[in-house]
Amino acid sequence: MHARFRRWSQLLLLLIPLWLSAGACQAAPLATEHDLPALIKQIFPQATEIQPQLTDPPVWPVYQVTELIGYAFLSGDYVQLPGFSGAPYQLLIGIDRDGIYRGVKVLEHHEPIFLHGLGPEPMHRFTEQYPGLDLRHTIKITSAAVRNKSSGSNVYIDGITKATASAIVLNESVMLSAIQAAQQLGLIPHRSTPAQVRMDVQEPADWSRLVDEQWAQQLKLSETQVDGAFTDQPVAEPKGDTFIDLNVAYLNTPTIGRYLLGAEHYARLMEQKLEPGEHAIAVLNAGPYSILGDNFVRGTPPDRLALEQNGIQIELRDLDFYSAVDPQLPADLPYFDEIRLFRIKSSAGFDPASPWTLKLVISREQGYLRPDLIRTFAADYLLPERFFIISEQEALDDTPLWLQIWQQRVGKIAVLLLGLTLLSAIILGHRWVTAEARRFRLIRWSYLLYTLVFIGYITQGQLSITNLFTILQVVSGNVGGSILLIDPVIAILWCYVLLTLVLWGRGYFCGWLCPFGVLQEMVAELATKLKIRQKRIPVQIHRRLWGLKYLILAGLVAVSFYSLSAAERGAEVEPFKTAITMSFVREWPFVIYTALLLLAGLFVHKFFCRYLCPLGAAFAVLGHFHLLRWLPRRVECGSPCQLCTHRCGVRAIEPSGEINYRECIQCLECEVIYRDDHQCVPLINQRRGKRRPSQLIAKAS
Repeated sequence: MHARFRRWSQLLLLLIPLWLSAGACQAAPLATEHDLPALIKQIFPQATEIQPQLTDPPVWPVYQVTELIGYAFLSGDYVQLPGFSGAPYQLLIGIDRDGIYRGVKVLEHHEPIFLHGLGPEPMHRFTEQYPGLDLRHTIKITSAAVRNKSSGSNVYIDGITKATASAIVLNESVMLSAIQAAQQLGLIPHRSTPAQVRMDVQEPADWSRLVDEQWAQQLKLSETQVDGAFTDQPVAEPKGDTFIDLNVAYLNTPTIGRYLLGAEHYARLMEQKLEPGEHAIAVLNAGPYSILGDNFVRGTPPDRLALEQNGIQIELRDLDFYSAVDPQLPADLPYFDEIRLFRIKSSAGFDPASPWTLKLVISREQGYLRPDLIRTFAADYLLPERFFIISEQEALDDTPLWLQIWQQRVGKIAVLLLGLTLLSAIILGHRWVTAEARRFRLIRWSYLLYTLVFIGYITQGQLSITNLFTILQVVSGNVGGSILLIDPVIAILWCYVLLTLVLWGRGYFCGWLCPFGVLQEMVAELATKLKIRQKRIPVQIHRRLWGLKYLILAGLVAVSFYSLSAAERGAEVEPFKTAITMSFVREWPFVIYTALLLLAGLFVHKFFCRYLCPLGAAFAVLGHFHLLRWLPRRVECGSPCQLCTHRCGVRAIEPSGEINYRECIQCLECEVIYRDDHQCVPLINQRRGKRRPSQLIAKAS
């Protein structure tokens, strides 16, 4: 038997380098500084030049020939949100001049679920959803069942199964860094919700009122004024012939739109030409200088007009509205040489209730060897608030990230709290629970199935030694304490387990709340059904093997202060990620290692828990000075009765009858025996009238 045990141990040790090397391959940084130009080129395929990184703001300007087409930047230059591991993501993000995401690349991360579990592919598929999204919109994570990316003012993208918390942190890192970069670049001044037009407000209107109320804003320039702008000579009074007589009006409001277009064409504009969230303006010109230019192409942005709001240029695109129908102009409208309608796209973030400016761009050639001279003239525009439903400015969501996650998981939190309340009732009502063996077995196995299915597979609530690394990082001051709250299920379980550690020691986690522990219980039950006899390792070897998990714990904790990634790879000694998080869908070394541990459990009850589990060792250390030793014992326990000692699967009961609470998993099996007058020898003697059992040595509270 000793030789067989040695062979098992050697096989397990041979597998350790395999999972360490597999983890090491995945844990390497995904990109280096030398890779950045190539990665930026992937985000902007049409780029011909990537200029050196600026310092304020820290971005790489990206050009196509001489045109600036966007910017690339690192998320770490703007935000440092700790992920589930306690370390932040480093992302390369590209945006264009309109504030649209062009791409997101993950350069570095320390998320265990991607490094040593799912692999990087789900993370890359997640980031592939960003191109084309507007950074002004809140991006929320949802399930794949939601097919439309847009819903109201929010944008939804698919999350990552089994990595919800890590995906939320990644998404938050993208949004916050992109918004900060865009603000510093002047692309967006703030994040706001555009006002909505009140379609129920229509007032009487004619051209005189539009001009008097400044609902139609005029920009009238003489040739003298324009010449003076190019010669830098001030003009006291506009003189000479009219150069341009430009008027601009916002058309979405019924008062202005129905007056200028007529009811029929206004309805056509709103229902057929404009998509939801789009806007239209009319530009009317009575001067000889065309607002379009000789080379203008219908349906394209005009070169001579520019709309700005809050310092950001917003693209105007010709609607070519009157190409198929005749204008139905109001009778009192003055004559205009040009009447053009332009569209503003919904993605531009244009707010019709806020001030905006229409700029007229005039250029003059200076010959082939000198650049054209350019001058701009502006007409400011603002409509009364009564035409709009004004939304309050939407500031960046300052709700803590952990609280956002808790709000999203309120249903699972409720079920978990209900389960922990039930376990508390089992603990406090242990006398009733253990008074009848069949009742106890039904209650215990029902709860173990809840732990395996709900806590393990549904909520991914398997506690791990990696959680302890995060706690140590917080204690050492390397990361903020909020990281401990990033996963509500893990946080609640830790709070509950720490409470039970103080009161009763490690047992109520290891015996009731560990999903992998349940798998081992099921393997042991299978061994009983198959009549596989459990091997009893000699006491001396057994005691030495107990110490192995403490050595593993000490080594992992020490390594975590030197290299968190190395400690996370070493934590693969726990099979939790393979068996629970990944449901055995993983690389073969991890699956074989986990399968061998479970197979060992057929012959040695809870082999991994007893000898290898670093988390169990940590709980044994933390719970060493627990307050209550409440499992009942009698004087006869150990002398002469040895039944509980032999029945204890984890061998936490000494031959003397004393319970070793460092190893006890609080399964309560010994208490069932204690209360059963068909199993407990003192009670059997009492039932037969031979001898009255002694009083309790340790009374249950």
